[in-house]
Amino acid sequence: MINKPIILYFFLVLFSTKIIAQSNSLSGSPYSLYGLGQINKTTTGKINGLGKSGIAMTSDTFINNSNPASLGNMPLEHFYFDFGFKTETNFVTKNGQKDSNITGNFSNIAIAFPLSQKSGLGIILIPFSSVGYTFDNIKTNIEGSIYSYYTNIEGKGGINNLKVDYGYALNNRLRLGLTGSVLFGQIIQTEINSIPVIANNTLSTSIISLYDENYYSGVRLGTGIQYDVSNNISVGAIMNLPAILNGDKDRRANSSTEKLQVSNSSNIADFQMPLEIGFGFQSKLKEHFIINLDYKKNFWDSTNQSDQLGTYVNQDFFGLGFEYAPKNKNPKFFNNLEYRVGFNYDNGNLEVNKQRVKNHDINFGMGIPLNNYSNSMINIAYSYGNKGQVTNGLIKENYHLFSINLSLEALWFQKSKFE
Repeated sequence: MINKPIILYFFLVLFSTKIIAQSNSLSGSPYSLYGLGQINKTTTGKINGLGKSGIAMTSDTFINNSNPASLGNMPLEHFYFDFGFKTETNFVTKNGQKDSNITGNFSNIAIAFPLSQKSGLGIILIPFSSVGYTFDNIKTNIEGSIYSYYTNIEGKGGINNLKVDYGYALNNRLRLGLTGSVLFGQIIQTEINSIPVIANNTLSTSIISLYDENYYSGVRLGTGIQYDVSNNISVGAIMNLPAILNGDKDRRANSSTEKLQVSNSSNIADFQMPLEIGFGFQSKLKEHFIINLDYKKNFWDSTNQSDQLGTYVNQDFFGLGFEYAPKNKNPKFFNNLEYRVGFNYDNGNLEVNKQRVKNHDINFGMGIPLNNYSNSMINIAYSYGNKGQVTNGLIKENYHLFSINLSLEALWFQKSKFE
């Protein structure tokens, strides 16, 4: 019979994590100031330890969020659940000064199950982008005066991605997939200005606060394909179509001296998502080793949009991953452990002061089985990387990212047995 408690639990967590995602900062990166924020660096299952490469991997033992076609290879009568958490430590260097912060929150929640012997369905809630920046005591000279005013700016929030993936196997080698995403969320920016005021030969300070809530929402469609060239080699491809996220803004302004509060709502410029294409390769070496290689490209140039601090440019992503995994289950616990290492490089989608904001990191991961008789596993991954550089006013950011995913396998249908 259908395991109803699991379904109810999924939607309960789905609702609670939606609230968490909207009310907390998921990033501590100053680069989350740009656009919709910092693009999410984590995903489901074992992919986090494989250089974020998985376009050619199937979903036969876990939920693969990289390609909807992977769901066409799900085994019958199996139900997969994946819940993830991440924590990130950022070290920022600018103008010889260093700063650090730590953030943590959920990274994904997903379920997947077969619809037939040849098809499967997946529902995934995952952050698309995250915002979490703070700039304190920004000094600005007041023109025609010896005085200056100071500004504190804080941003938080982000965009969520609620996906529905469908995969279908045309035959034993070829699988096709479709995906539909609902992107939604809010980005909140608080700006506090401390302005000197002279009245009756007395110097005082006026506090002017600006509170902006920017809401975005839109729909994006995509497709995917996987083909098994042989028993040991598979290839895959994905395509996510361009999309438009509609934007609205609510603004409140307060003044401590004038005792004035102003509120208004308005439309803001829509944010355009570019065409994305990707290709993946997987090879099984001997019995225990697997290699993955991915390439993706985002065509930001065609969106003809720019950020107030930078310009969007075409973006390339490369991911490489290696995995050691036992072919068959072993009665001994340590013989069932999986080991992973990966590397990825992203040349960035923003150009600031004619310099790209590039990112690269190295990943290490491990799969810890929960028992010796199923694919239920705790997947942990650690990444060390850096973004940007200390040139032309840019900021160099080093980060340590730790993620843990609880990937569970259960029977979707069970037949009652009578003695």
